[in-house]
Amino acid sequence: MSRYMKAQSSIGHCLALFAILNLAACGSGSGSSSDSSPGPASASSCGPSPALPPARPASSFLSNDTRVHMPPVIGQFAAYNDWSPCVTGFPAVGDSYVDPVFGGTVRRLTNTMGFRNQEDIYGHHWANADGTLAFSRQGINGEIGRILSTTTGHVIYDDQPGMSGPTAIDIAWDAIDRNVYYYYSGSDLIRRDLAAQPPQLIDTIMKTFPAPLEPNGGSLNTQDRSGQYFTVRYDDTNNGINDATNKVWDSQADIIYSGAVTPLNPTGWVAITPDGKYLVTAAGQFSEAPNIEHYSYEIDHVHHTILPTPTQFWGLCGDHGALISASDGHNYFITHNCTGDANTYRVDITLNQAGKTEVEQIAANQVLLQGVFDKTGDGHLSAVSKGPNQDWVFADIETFSDDPFNGTPSGWAPYEQEIVAINVVKLEVRRYAHHRSRGLDTSGDHYYAQPRISCSWDGSVVLWTSNFNVAAPVGYADLYAMSFP
Repeated sequence: MSRYMKAQSSIGHCLALFAILNLAACGSGSGSSSDSSPGPASASSCGPSPALPPARPASSFLSNDTRVHMPPVIGQFAAYNDWSPCVTGFPAVGDSYVDPVFGGTVRRLTNTMGFRNQEDIYGHHWANADGTLAFSRQGINGEIGRILSTTTGHVIYDDQPGMSGPTAIDIAWDAIDRNVYYYYSGSDLIRRDLAAQPPQLIDTIMKTFPAPLEPNGGSLNTQDRSGQYFTVRYDDTNNGINDATNKVWDSQADIIYSGAVTPLNPTGWVAITPDGKYLVTAAGQFSEAPNIEHYSYEIDHVHHTILPTPTQFWGLCGDHGALISASDGHNYFITHNCTGDANTYRVDITLNQAGKTEVEQIAANQVLLQGVFDKTGDGHLSAVSKGPNQDWVFADIETFSDDPFNGTPSGWAPYEQEIVAINVVKLEVRRYAHHRSRGLDTSGDHYYAQPRISCSWDGSVVLWTSNFNVAAPVGYADLYAMSFP
């Protein structure tokens, strides 16, 4: 996308250390026993040694004032260039710090210093039904599948199946049971029960489908919030051409619905709305604004079919966004406008925008944040699927232009490099923290340092990744968490 600008490639203050130690860790000074690094952690220091600030309540935040709030560049704890995992006194795994600008309390969950980040965190719920557990993929190639406590960072379950290989991007927590997750194995949808005994009975084949299950984009949800309905992708045409499409499966009645959805991007996502009423796919490969395809397909649960005619509900940006079934009875796609006003919008997926102009599409929907996408260049979103927080969506706002490693913040826009919560019904905006992932780029391994925000099913925990101004290796970032509300 033309708005994406490469960040400066200046290296961070830890580069010399990494060149000497290669993949050795530049770990936290406190040497926590809960370290979840795939390699040994050292107590080396490559900067000043500030003390941790006192913790505030996890609900601390700045009410939205639409103003620019840049991070401080001086101060023992707050110095933007100096306070990082390379500094003695930086939070160890399980420890927290308080954002000096917005007041949000942020907890560190991993220590993978010296390794590229491997988390496929974005969009779908990287934390479980009640926010107590989170996935973590570690190792040189993400081959180590771990499940962590979101409150301590401790590895609760190590070396878990389904977390490597091409379909690992679609591992998914169950909507109801905090101890259950799903993964694909050939044509089988596997249910893994972490609490089951004995161990050999932990994995259960939920369903063997007519053909091997294929990656579903690794982004938005493949199960509705009731836990009953799933969408999976496979090719059952037997015509020698990969014509994989998404189906709906009722897990209680064991019925595969008639009809199918062809993903608009063959490697992109098809998702089910939290209320189980629609399948959605986004961002056709060859379309242009104001008619970039975003399709919703109604699901008829009475006749067990996917209705064949889609609704083209948005045409002004790509596939970054989140689906939310709000308390007002509407299903929305929370996404950006990449063209004129560059705002973030609440888009009604049932409104037909086919052939509509940008002005007409804007008038039919609701602005949530103003001017974000034009200045900063990118951002990810994750929406709560169930419970009292079901009207909330979380955003990380990212820039590829003016926050290079070791740079001095200047000329920032509102919400830049921030973690933000938005109520899509009340239109309340809360600003919690700077994510402090810097030198971001869209190329290669740089992607893995993007925060790629993700919340639990109930929204009680929000996760993101950050490199905290550490430039090497490219794509390094650790996993951080925040309690909500």
